[in-house]
Amino acid sequence: MRSIKAIVIGSLFVVVALLMLQLAYVFIAVGYNALATDFPFLKDISGIFRYLLALPILVVVMFIGGYITADIANEHTNIKVWFHCFTVGFITVGGMMYSALQNSSLTLMGIVVIILALSASSAGGFSWLRDYRDKSG
Repeated sequence: MRSIKAIVIGSLFVVVALLMLQLAYVFIAVGYNALATDFPFLKDISGIFRYLLALPILVVVMFIGGYITADIANEHTNIKVWFHCFTVGFITVGGMMYSALQNSSLTLMGIVVIILALSASSAGGFSWLRDYRDKSG
């Protein structure tokens, strides 16, 4: 039961945090587009700006989601921690990619996002495990 609870809470954290950050991003993008009307060179870098802002935020949120998942699961072996955190990463990035890929194909950037999300959620779990082992002595 604890495993399911950990996976559900970790997934909900990631989804809610990313939705709130997407809302903030919309406000930032509106301001950026308004600024780009006065400075045309900003239109050329809008795609780069999107990835420079979105990817680090995604990695941080997935890392925290993995950390929370491992803390709630309270498992102390590498494989169990990895399983829980990978499952959270898979569920959240799978849902994100499924909704984004309704009528198109997976791109190289999509593959990079999947790898980063799964790695970050797993790294968050292993970070919790390291912290737990340091405290336990």
